[in-house]
Amino acid sequence: MGVPTYGGTQPVIKANGTTVFTGGSPTGGVSGLSYDGKDSSYVYFVVQPGSWTFTATGVGALDNIALGRPVTSNSSLENGDWGRNRLTDGILTSVTGAKGYTSHHFTSADVSVNPVWVEIDLGADTALDAVRLFPRTDTPAAGSGTAGFPVDFTIQTRPDGSSTYTTVRTVTGQANPDGLVQTYGFQTTTARYVRLQATRLGTPAADETTVYRLQLAELSVPPAATTVTANYTVENGDWGKTRVLDGTLTSVTGAKGFTSIDFPSADVSGTPVWIEIDLGADRAVREVTLHPRTDTSASGGGTAGFPVDFAFQTRTEGGTTYTTARTITGEPNPNGAAQTYTLTPANGRYLRLRATRLGRPASDETGKYRLQLAEIRIK
Repeated sequence: MGVPTYGGTQPVIKANGTTVFTGGSPTGGVSGLSYDGKDSSYVYFVVQPGSWTFTATGVGALDNIALGRPVTSNSSLENGDWGRNRLTDGILTSVTGAKGYTSHHFTSADVSVNPVWVEIDLGADTALDAVRLFPRTDTPAAGSGTAGFPVDFTIQTRPDGSSTYTTVRTVTGQANPDGLVQTYGFQTTTARYVRLQATRLGTPAADETTVYRLQLAELSVPPAATTVTANYTVENGDWGKTRVLDGTLTSVTGAKGFTSIDFPSADVSGTPVWIEIDLGADRAVREVTLHPRTDTSASGGGTAGFPVDFAFQTRTEGGTTYTTARTITGEPNPNGAAQTYTLTPANGRYLRLRATRLGRPASDETGKYRLQLAEIRIK
């Protein structure tokens, strides 16, 4: 029996009304139950047959509102390893008996005439701003990389009681993720149903090189406002922290990107400005691309709001300390061009950009310094 703690640091668990775990350790004292370890997400017990009621306090927040929710699809292979409901079973990698979801096979990657879709029912209208796709991991693709990951697809939502879908994110030409979870953000919406609809499929698996499928180990939906966090953010019709993941690489009306609040000086070393992305699971972080704000020039020319002194930091799931993967000082103004930074070998669930010196103010607010970006891309 795994009692979910969702990353809570001081969970207190009771079994049939008696405390069996507190202060990070088991307490014992309940007949028919024995402690069986813990990790960052669960405390485990072995229980004998009978009637059990577990309660837990001091836990964190559920980080996947799609967990265990029912799945429908217009093309789903159901067998001992694969099935549509394995898309939400909480197993983030493909293992025997729980490899994930796979469609039936197609003879071509182009399925635009009859798109392949999977849909999750969240049970009730819920605020959403991101979806995570976990690739198939048990078998490589023909020629290496990830098998079955979609190339052209949309993320669509539908509210309870409605028959109309809204496309909240369109992805074209998705690069092979090479086994790494991918997060797709969008402007906050309220919906009960989340649909992934693919029009072009990815590379076939190495053991069936001429067969194309949509294949995923898991699809998760984080609660709104948890995928991207920041300590100084402005949220309005144009700006918002989750807009650094919305796929819009330039600053346009309604999707300009992220901006911090304003500061009177470029030097913010006393109160560094940070923005952090939850990648969904521990994974390698190889490089980060920062796309500058593009709608307004800086005072004196060039790009507004691009950081000058900053660092990229990572934190593992369940960890409390950050590791600096790269430090940049004296970054030149990018003049509107995206900048890519290769990181030293880094692994983590959380990636933080931490700025201690800000760049030039925008030309329409010359005395106000901000951290501003149109998009952040992570590989």
